[in-house]
Amino acid sequence: MLYVNQLEHPYIRYEYNIDHGGAAEHNQNVARAGCGLCSMCMVVEHLTTHTLSLEDCVQLSYDSHANGNIGTDLEFLGPAAAEKFGMTYERTRDMDALVAWLQAGGEAVINVGGDDENGKGVFTYCGHYIVAVSYENGEFCLLDPSYTEDKFEKNGNAHKVRVEAPFIYCSYDVLAEESIGKRELPLYMFKRK
Repeated sequence: MLYVNQLEHPYIRYEYNIDHGGAAEHNQNVARAGCGLCSMCMVVEHLTTHTLSLEDCVQLSYDSHANGNIGTDLEFLGPAAAEKFGMTYERTRDMDALVAWLQAGGEAVINVGGDDENGKGVFTYCGHYIVAVSYENGEFCLLDPSYTEDKFEKNGNAHKVRVEAPFIYCSYDVLAEESIGKRELPLYMFKRK
């Protein structure tokens, strides 16, 4: 199963936040702001007979204006990728719908929030995209585009996840808290038509 880590791609240029003057030059790269791009590349590879390279995903982001704000806006990139690669696309904040979607063979890109008054974010200190691959035995199987061996130890959240790199497992409650607890419509769901 394809796994793409954004941290391995500091030399692929990605211009984002263009509606607000653009990001600082040294931050305009996939390593800095490419979690959504990497997530979309993984979903396309997993669910279709196509491959979406990071370079082509950058261009798709530009073409769909998903790079207007900080990072990548899956509200724009998601439908563009679904149309281009023959996938069904839905967006929700319903965790039970997500579970049913995954159990029916789909995947989802999840927008997780970061640090708040309740403590450190599990997956990020600000905002981040991860891929939900499946849900079995009360756990989500996830792919995190910014995974490092010490990521969850560093933020004090190792007890909230189980790691079998590159796969990350967490409970329904943990993912719900990090997504629908911190974001408006955080679940971008895809499946093959």
